[in-house]
Amino acid sequence: MSMLIEALNPLLLSVALPLAFSPLAGIFGRVLHPKAAGLFATTTLFFPMIFSILLFQPIQGGGVVEERFSWIPELGLNFVLRLDQLSYPFYLLISVVGFLACVYSWRYMEGERGLGSYYALTMLFVAGMIGVVLSTNLFLFYIFWELMLIPSYFLIAYWGTGNARIIGFKYFAMTHVGAISLLAGIVWLNALYGSVELDALQALLGGGSPKLLPLATLIFIGAAVKMALFPLHTWLPDAHAEAPTPISVLLSGVMIKTGVYAYARIIWLMMPSAFQQASTIVIPLSLATIFWGGLMALVQSDIKRILAYSSVSQVGYMVFGLTAFSNLGFIGGMLHVFTHGLAKSLLFMAAGAIMHSTGERDISKLGGLMRPMWFTASVFLIGGLSIAGTPPLAGFFSEWLIFSGGYQSGLILQTIIATLGTALTLGYYLKAFMYVFARGEPRQDIHEAPISMALPMAVLAILIVAAGVVTQPVTGVIVQAWGR
Repeated sequence: MSMLIEALNPLLLSVALPLAFSPLAGIFGRVLHPKAAGLFATTTLFFPMIFSILLFQPIQGGGVVEERFSWIPELGLNFVLRLDQLSYPFYLLISVVGFLACVYSWRYMEGERGLGSYYALTMLFVAGMIGVVLSTNLFLFYIFWELMLIPSYFLIAYWGTGNARIIGFKYFAMTHVGAISLLAGIVWLNALYGSVELDALQALLGGGSPKLLPLATLIFIGAAVKMALFPLHTWLPDAHAEAPTPISVLLSGVMIKTGVYAYARIIWLMMPSAFQQASTIVIPLSLATIFWGGLMALVQSDIKRILAYSSVSQVGYMVFGLTAFSNLGFIGGMLHVFTHGLAKSLLFMAAGAIMHSTGERDISKLGGLMRPMWFTASVFLIGGLSIAGTPPLAGFFSEWLIFSGGYQSGLILQTIIATLGTALTLGYYLKAFMYVFARGEPRQDIHEAPISMALPMAVLAILIVAAGVVTQPVTGVIVQAWGR
């Protein structure tokens, strides 16, 4: 079986299938029926998900899957995709959530205009994210980084709500400026060391010199904009709240995690010595992100804006864990990428189910949904409690490791402050749950979400509970990434 998988070039197919077949989804949507486009896109995205599951065994065993092709030999560039212990959790998260978001779209987006183009752009969006975490040279990395941006802009601007065009432009402008900062850092690295290959750069840098701090800062800014670290977060609440819900799932559940991946891969593993002195600035920024996002979520009444600001807050925990520069902090930060991605994807789907069934997103105008939407209430509670770090759900273990990493690095006061932020998280999720489901008289005119929306939520809820009960498979892979 393993030889057959290797012969198929699963990494290349994970990128090439959605990239090459995306025009067909657009054609099917126009010539046949929007449902045909949705079914075709979902079938295509099924393959990366299956590959990510089948490749778990060699990765867990300490192996690396690499696929190498000739590309631009005149410039010394090869097209190389590699799956290792650092990239695997991101690859798994992107492929699983990408597939489930496409299934969720069948009913949620039903009746919208231009669904062929919608599914085609969604496929490109997923392909770009997968390409980012599999690329082994920074030139190819940047190409996929921009590939994420272009389809996601159109998905927000043309299928979003509110002032979608303005919000889409703000999202495009801010994230593109961040991408230019990232590109400047990559060009600077190439000018100094004559290579954009990650392996060669890691060997040449040897941990990085403190003199490289300005270069590392440029790369960090590019990553920080993508993951919406305070004060570079202002694009996120608007974009995530006004995007169509399946795209909010992808934006918040997985896309912002590519910024964390860039931080971990390029700065943390390649030049930690160059950036370690910046921790005196980045640690306070991560704490500010935790509390600013949490406080803003607490005062929102729009359920999607609550979830959007929550994403800002949770990014702060990931950055805090990584910037502690300890083994437990690294493992916790990477695990939180995975646990938050599952839980936030679930929460946005639950919010979409509420909006789909009631036509309302203001929690102050909702209530009494516990009985008619008991399933949505259950999964919303699971997702919220996981992100709040409630045992034995998956989010508890990732936050525990982050805080342990802070103590391990001697950041006692900062870790205590970060721990207090979990009270805010629990506060705004319980507030939203009470307003939407618990208070008021039971509604008789509301029905549960359709099966094609409920099934992806059920899968994510099961994964969150399973990842909390049995953490070793994911943490084992991340521990090996630390050893690399």
